Amino acid sequence: MTHYNIDERDILFNVKEFPGLAHLENTEGFEDTSEETFDLLWDQAKKFAVERLSALFAVGDREGCTLVDGKVQTPTGFDELWAQYKELGVVGITADSEYGGANLPHLFSIPVAELECGANVAFSMLPLLTRGSARLIESFGTTELKEFYLEKMYSGDWSGTMCLTEPGAGSDVGAGLTKAVPDGDAYKITGTKIFITWGDHDLTENIIHLVLARTPDAPKGSKGLSLFVVPKKIYDGDDNFVRENAVSCSNIEHKMGIKASPTCVINFDESTGWLVGQPNQGMAQMFQMMNDARLEVGLQGSAQASAAYRSALAYAQERVQGVRKDASGVHAAKIIEHPDVRRMMLRMRALSEASRAMVYSQALYTDLSHKGKNDVEKYSALCELMTPICKSYGSDQGFRVAEMAIQTYGGYGFCQEYPVEQYMRDLKIASLYEGTNGIQALDLVFRKILSNQGAYLKYWLADVAALVGKLKGTKLEGLADLVGAGAQTVAQTAKTFGGWMMSGKADAIQYRATEFQESFGHIMAGYFLLAQAGYAQDKLAGEVSTADKVFYEQKLVTANYFIRDIMVQAQASLSHYELVEFPGGDAVFV
Repeated sequence: MTHYNIDERDILFNVKEFPGLAHLENTEGFEDTSEETFDLLWDQAKKFAVERLSALFAVGDREGCTLVDGKVQTPTGFDELWAQYKELGVVGITADSEYGGANLPHLFSIPVAELECGANVAFSMLPLLTRGSARLIESFGTTELKEFYLEKMYSGDWSGTMCLTEPGAGSDVGAGLTKAVPDGDAYKITGTKIFITWGDHDLTENIIHLVLARTPDAPKGSKGLSLFVVPKKIYDGDDNFVRENAVSCSNIEHKMGIKASPTCVINFDESTGWLVGQPNQGMAQMFQMMNDARLEVGLQGSAQASAAYRSALAYAQERVQGVRKDASGVHAAKIIEHPDVRRMMLRMRALSEASRAMVYSQALYTDLSHKGKNDVEKYSALCELMTPICKSYGSDQGFRVAEMAIQTYGGYGFCQEYPVEQYMRDLKIASLYEGTNGIQALDLVFRKILSNQGAYLKYWLADVAALVGKLKGTKLEGLADLVGAGAQTVAQTAKTFGGWMMSGKADAIQYRATEFQESFGHIMAGYFLLAQAGYAQDKLAGEVSTADKVFYEQKLVTANYFIRDIMVQAQASLSHYELVEFPGGDAVFV
């Protein structure tokens, strides 16, 4: 029996209804945007997730990876699992068909990725990073690099990594010391990278590292970093193995979660590498991959939150504990009948559906920004604004949902007999990698809001105002007014931060940034849930099936609870920012 309980109705609601595939009619250049193609893809991916991926969820966690004679060995069954995964053909699902990709929209790829993350998130990191590193080569590499690497990577024959972090260069990537010395038409790469996800393994013939390194005479800091393709093995143009490339794994981390995903120390000892794009553009190039990865990390949180909630819901509907009294008398009660358990259920559902709505909406905005016929600037701006929020909100709230799922199970939730404790352990990394959520908050406030005088924010505020206006005179007008007020509080807080910046109080902004990001996330989530509730209200005005009636009514209940309970508290937390600033002085920490 699988541990993975898919929220198929809500996933398909986000894909087919709201935000919905209909918006893809305003795009051009995708291979296919039809519902029939999505259904075929979904059925295949769902079958694989339930029957194969989820079967190795606990196995991967219990066995983990091992390092033997400098080579990483993955858990039992993962080699066969990867071979079967390759047959799905989804590593290059959004990639250009010229290089073996399917050229499908992100609104197709995100639900497939949700299945992977919900069923086995440790495994899901391998295709995610392979896809991301290949995209970098596709975007910035020479024709020769594209022709040599991309088809093999998008097929899954070769995998990919991103190598940024060093022992002395974590969030401060610009402190990296890895060197790149010219050597004919290539470079010799020397240095050590740490925390490299899937940095070494036994599942693919080759591993292609995308490495940030510094050329001689390069500027200091992040402006002096260049990007290089450094394969673990060198092959010639006829796919014949030539030699090992002096790339080695000296250690794998022993972690709290995602134990089936090897986190490696990778050493480059004058390894041969090739420059991607122009010198000193490495950080700008890498941000493309990081932004894609950050959206998928937000999805990891949403997917595992949903799985944890639905696992807890199933348990609460079966577990009998305590008594309840009704008109017929006192009876033994299933725990879902107890008000505190119902509170947790409602909160878990609201948070998981809110983060899913946010991530799927950004997936659509990504499609519209890349291949839309209209409003490309708007959707590009919304993607920039939403990326740090989606990443942080999905990961933080997902972790809290997993915590509540454990609480629902009681003592059993603390035991490995049930999956929720592993969801929580696997989830924690999401707030740490691809830029900690604290770094996301600084990016949101300083780069995405203050640096452009709120230009990105204005697009979102306009969308909120349009929705509020649309719902005037309906049963949702009261909720709409609350969301509108929440959005204005975000705008006012941004204005407050701007004033602090002009007054030289950047530390005060940094002190509040993470708190602001979380509150903004709740208010943005309230907007998306309100929009979905508006859609549901319209559907309920017509003829719908009994099952759909229940689903749409749940959308109204969820939006009402979220906005009146969670969102308004988030709004209230922003209201005092003008009065409270950064508490200075070391005495605070004595």
